[in-house]
Amino acid sequence: MNYASRAGVCGGKKESFKLRVLWIVNMLLPEIAQHLGRKTGTSGTWLVDLSKRLSESEGVELAVACVNGNEFIDEKVGNIRYFCIPGNGKTMMFYHPEIVKYWDIIEERFNPEIVHFHGTEYTHGISYLRKYKDKKKLLTIQGVIEKTSANHWGGLPLKVLFSYRTLKECIRFNGMIERKILARRNVKFEREYIKDIPYGTGRTDWDKFYMQSVNPDMQYFRCNYNLREEFYSAEKWKKSECEPYRVYVSTSAQVPMKGGHIVLKAIKLVKEKYPQAKFVFLAGKVRGSMMVPQSGYQKYILSQIKKLGIESNVEFIPPQSTNGVIDIMLGSNVVVVPSAIENASATLREAMHLGIPCIASFRGGMPELIEDSRSGFLYDYTESEYLAGRIMEIFSDDDLAQRLSDNAIKAAEVWHDREKNVKDMKAVYDLIMAQE
Repeated sequence: MNYASRAGVCGGKKESFKLRVLWIVNMLLPEIAQHLGRKTGTSGTWLVDLSKRLSESEGVELAVACVNGNEFIDEKVGNIRYFCIPGNGKTMMFYHPEIVKYWDIIEERFNPEIVHFHGTEYTHGISYLRKYKDKKKLLTIQGVIEKTSANHWGGLPLKVLFSYRTLKECIRFNGMIERKILARRNVKFEREYIKDIPYGTGRTDWDKFYMQSVNPDMQYFRCNYNLREEFYSAEKWKKSECEPYRVYVSTSAQVPMKGGHIVLKAIKLVKEKYPQAKFVFLAGKVRGSMMVPQSGYQKYILSQIKKLGIESNVEFIPPQSTNGVIDIMLGSNVVVVPSAIENASATLREAMHLGIPCIASFRGGMPELIEDSRSGFLYDYTESEYLAGRIMEIFSDDDLAQRLSDNAIKAAEVWHDREKNVKDMKAVYDLIMAQE
């Protein structure tokens, strides 16, 4: 029976029911963050529009739980009920079985019929998973930490990571070396999520085949996410209005896995033909147009920029609002996503939706997003020469750039149909409820 149409008749009056769905997420969503006067991160943006529209749809009562702050919070903002479990990033990263007492409170107050886990990167949902075994559960995979941890250093040798460690990283043991060790340690929890949850959704065959390799009995459903709301009302990219020879590479200089050091080698080659080319990186802290290093990897990036003589071709900018990101993308000639591993890059999907010509590494799920030479270009992660060549092709051929743009928009508009994505998710809930 379709949960949205479940109804009973009492005294001739039709009584409608709503399916209670609890989301367990890794971040404080913007709506509750603003209500509480707290900051929220830039990850997980695909959850925002989907949660809003799902909560506004007929037949679903949505609650969202996360770890954030110093006290337990149970508040409704708009149509969504939010639960905040006391804790921080360490509470999520390291398994804390004692937080099960808060899951007990949420169970008592909300009593969800379906519990939807978003992501396997953190451990805070494990205590719920272990205690409430009989609940109907769904897992949406985001990143795959077994794969990202294996590619954490982006191909850089250990001696480079040691050479550029900061004093703070040495004191706090929180550099790239330790982060990889911790991520590898948490792979066992990721596999527990996948093994113990019978239903899964994702966005690529790459994540599908990984989850089914861990749990061959998992029922998997392809469910796309919505973009941030501002991307739907934004203008599309126009070659005549962008800054020629400008390349946006997002956060690729933040951690080795994002491939910034590979891009620097490509910049050196592009500069030989296009000395005016500019590559724009997002950085956590910026002074002028240069990044203030916060990690050993960022120290390495700055040293390589100087060594390669490309200082005038690199621009670092601080974190941006959604509209700021849109403006930067629309002002760029090319967007590059150079990750060593990636499932379904939000940056790539957003850029393709706007129609900016895109280039991405042939890794993870990205080959399923770009049809090579039709809606963008693909290259092997380490091939900086090939990457440089593709960038210069787009620089030099306006017809090619427009063709890639048009085809990218067509593909992205199918993935990010806001109404269809909500219907698809509700259909998955409906199917789960119909199972014994």
